[in-house]
Amino acid sequence: VIQFMKYDMLSLGPARMDVFVKLPDVDVEEVCSIDRKRCVIELGFGEKIGVRGIDFAIGGNTGNNAVGLTRLGLKAAMVGSMGDSWTDERAIAELQKEGVDTQFIKIVPGKSGFGVVINYQEERTILSYYPVAADGFKIGDDVKSDWIYLTTAGDDFEQFYGEAVDWAVNHGTKIAFNPGSRQIKMGVEKLMFAYKNTQVLFVNREEAAKLLGLEVTDIKALLVGLQKLGPKVVVITDGPAGTYAYDGTKFWLMPIVEAPVVERTGAGDAFGSGFLGAYVQGKSLDECLKWGTVNSASVLGYIGPQAGLLTKEKIQEWLLKAVAVTAQEF
Repeated sequence: VIQFMKYDMLSLGPARMDVFVKLPDVDVEEVCSIDRKRCVIELGFGEKIGVRGIDFAIGGNTGNNAVGLTRLGLKAAMVGSMGDSWTDERAIAELQKEGVDTQFIKIVPGKSGFGVVINYQEERTILSYYPVAADGFKIGDDVKSDWIYLTTAGDDFEQFYGEAVDWAVNHGTKIAFNPGSRQIKMGVEKLMFAYKNTQVLFVNREEAAKLLGLEVTDIKALLVGLQKLGPKVVVITDGPAGTYAYDGTKFWLMPIVEAPVVERTGAGDAFGSGFLGAYVQGKSLDECLKWGTVNSASVLGYIGPQAGLLTKEKIQEWLLKAVAVTAQEF
């Protein structure tokens, strides 16, 4: 008799340790386009710049998703590769402390994942490194999961992605897809096998436009265009403007919930885990948008992507506090 290991979510990809560096307002030059759509900061070559503080926290979309869902009472495991350095070991220990099952993480000797998050005036720039995606997706038939979460992975992610999607299709497992920068850059065609089998797709507005080769202005065109690729539900986050969603019949706009901002890393991942925490329980799309939005708002009040992720009890408190903010059809 096969003993099945059963999960609500398998989050695919690595986690890593991140260091958060807070830059001072002085000693840093800020240069923006006239419409302020693009801003850069200048750090002089050879300069020594004193920072206002550093913090360490676990990062990476996969770990953020797994921790977010675990806090909401779901059973999540991570599947992917990590290195064997002390930073990776510490990251795995922290994930285990949160209740995330890490038994399917493959340790790659001599490798290390690490990220540097540069914070300046509440915005962040992330320098990230992940070890290779190892030798594909090695999960047997003794594992059952209602969902997999497909997101950022190392350079050679294609085999990993292909095997993961095949496994999901063969096991009746739903796919939530949040493509990372490598996947966005690769374009739609090469990853069509993933898009066409996706249940819920998460991207931001700029990523949506890049994927479709469209102008950023028309949000309905972006939602419809992405849905035609295959996802049943498309969710597009748009910073302070809120979040848009489309399920093939209705367009929704969910405004942000006002909250103090300490640091923005992980706000998108928090939205995704909050949304999915509601979605896997069969809640309505407008309710899922609300869960994602309050989870994201909470994370903004902390340094790092996981400290502010809400528990089952806390998310109910936030939903009550934000009762007046609701998703609207548009």
